[in-house]
Amino acid sequence: MKSIYYILLTFPIILLFSSCEDEEISPGNPTNPPGLPNYFIQDCDTMRVDIVFSGNPASITPRTWFFSDDDGTYFTIDGVQDWNNMCSQYLDEAAMIAAGLTYVDIWTSTVVPTQYGSNAELKYDPSDPSNPTLEIKLTNEGSYSNIYGDNFSLSLEIPDIYTKSINTPYTLPVFGSWLQDAMIYNQYYSMEYTITFTIIDLIDKIFQGNIDIIFDRYLNYNDPITGAPVYRDYPIGTTFPFYANVDFRLICRP
Repeated sequence: MKSIYYILLTFPIILLFSSCEDEEISPGNPTNPPGLPNYFIQDCDTMRVDIVFSGNPASITPRTWFFSDDDGTYFTIDGVQDWNNMCSQYLDEAAMIAAGLTYVDIWTSTVVPTQYGSNAELKYDPSDPSNPTLEIKLTNEGSYSNIYGDNFSLSLEIPDIYTKSINTPYTLPVFGSWLQDAMIYNQYYSMEYTITFTIIDLIDKIFQGNIDIIFDRYLNYNDPITGAPVYRDYPIGTTFPFYANVDFRLICRP
C-alpha cells in the first residue's frame, strides 16, 4: 500500500544517555507500573481507510484463502479485521510533556498504536500539467512498500481527476502490467475497481469516497504455441474473483 502527504507522521527518536549512578526512572520505563496511557491522538479527518475483503461467492465465508509461510496453515481475511479503521495518528506532545515522558518512554512502551502508511498523491504530467492523476495507495503496514511481508499493498490510479464528479461511479480496467499494483500476503493479483467520490476538494486536495475492487489471477504470459493464458500459482482453495470494499478519506501533500 508515499511525494506524498500526510498520513502518518514520522517521529524523532531521541537517544538519552545517562550514567548508571544518575539513571532516572520515567513513567514509561519498564520498571514503572504498567498501564501507560496512550498518548497518540487519532486523526481520522486527515486520513481514514476501512477495507473489508470478501470471497466468492460472498455468501459463503471464508473463501479468500492465503497461505502462511510461518506455520504452513491457510487463513482468510474475509470480513472486518483488526485494522479497521485505519487513521492517521500523532502524539499529544502537551500531555506527554506534562507527564514527564520522553519519546523513548513512548516507543519502548507496550501501548504504541499501529501506524498505517496509506496515502494519496497528485502526479502531474508535463504534457498536461493542468490535469493530474490521483494516485491512492492503501496498506495496513507502517509504510507502503510493495515488498514481500506486506499484508496488503494496493495501488490505484485515477487519471484526469479534475474532470471527475462526485457521486458518480467510475470503473477502471483490470491492472496487471505491474506486479506492484496489488499485493496481498505475498501474492500479486490483477484488479478492476469502481471508485465513487463523495468529496473532490481540489483546493485543499481532499478526496473521500468508496472503492469496490475485484481481484483476479495475475496473467504471467500467453503460451507461445497454444496462446492459452498462463497465470501465477495461488494457494489451493483460493477462488476467483474475490473482492474488497474500501471507504477512504485522504489528503494529498499541498
